[in-house]
Amino acid sequence: MSGGLTGIGLRLCLAGAEMTAFALLLTALTAENFGTVAAWPAVHYRPDGGFAEGGLALVEAVKPRRGPDREHMVTALEDLPPGLGDLLQSPQDDLPMFRSPARVYRLLLELTEVSRRHGGHTLAFSGFNPRPTSSNSRWPQGTQASYIGKWAAGHGFPTGKASAGGLPSVEARRIRQTGIEHSRRPVAQTRRTMNDSCLKRSPDMQRESRTVVGAALRAEVGKARARRRIPVITAALVDRARTDLAAAAEESALPPDTLRRMINGEYDTAATACTDHLAGPQTEPGQPCTASFLACLDCANARGLPHHLPVQLALHDRLAGLRPHMDQAVWRVRFEKPLAQLADLIGHYNDADRQQARRRLSERERQMVEDLVDGRMDLR
Repeated sequence: MSGGLTGIGLRLCLAGAEMTAFALLLTALTAENFGTVAAWPAVHYRPDGGFAEGGLALVEAVKPRRGPDREHMVTALEDLPPGLGDLLQSPQDDLPMFRSPARVYRLLLELTEVSRRHGGHTLAFSGFNPRPTSSNSRWPQGTQASYIGKWAAGHGFPTGKASAGGLPSVEARRIRQTGIEHSRRPVAQTRRTMNDSCLKRSPDMQRESRTVVGAALRAEVGKARARRRIPVITAALVDRARTDLAAAAEESALPPDTLRRMINGEYDTAATACTDHLAGPQTEPGQPCTASFLACLDCANARGLPHHLPVQLALHDRLAGLRPHMDQAVWRVRFEKPLAQLADLIGHYNDADRQQARRRLSERERQMVEDLVDGRMDLR
């Protein structure tokens, strides 16, 4: 009526496919190697003495590939924290068992108790074979990665490459890889091994890394461009200031007297004007700024006005002309950034404005550009 030993054994013990499923589940939950999980012993240690619900189970595991000095390790199987468990369960349900490695492990021990006793086994994975080839294979213990393909095929998963939009293929290595990618913490490995062997080769991690690095680079480039971009007071705003200084000052976010003095050239430096020479970024507040006039191009106090355009054009041409005649590393350090900042200022004007500005360049301004480039205007 009960099917004899075969029928009773399959009801009381795990079959080979069920042991494989348990090992796959625990591999996914812990990100341990499938072979390491399959060799877990049934004996474990409970720091709480086994009286608390859930808690922690410490299992002695072996990973032979690490060598005889490092192959033995202790794996901590944790239960879900109470707060997280409350979020994952509905009010009428128990704490979800299959999201907790400790609960799955305890369930495995409970389901394999009979086969382990009859087979005299010590491993957590123990089952019943209805078609034994020998007396020793009636009560098999452990499971192997080679059984995964048969289990996957029996449950409708592809055994080769998965098709787009279909079920994924089931592989122990991919399951562990996914677990490590999700947790981002080393599992029976060093952090360097995790980064170099697991995360670095992952297409998903590579795409995510490119996204993160790209966003960081764009942010830094944006900050650099914002820092070097000097506000330009247009000719239209200058004309408006001559008739309505207060409105023009409000539009330029400057005090009216400061804007008036800048328009009159009283606050000119070399290629720009300075809103406050007593608030230099490299000097004590209240002290005159001692930075090079080329550094004005990188200062938040700098403003560009139309009457600066002749000097800006001459200085831009002079810096660009020096490039073929200087050591490239020296030129980049000294002049590459100022050249780009000048190009940004000049870009606010059209061709006609630039042509007129070149004709307005005086001999005094031309000599000032030479002195500026040669360093004769810097404090010694």
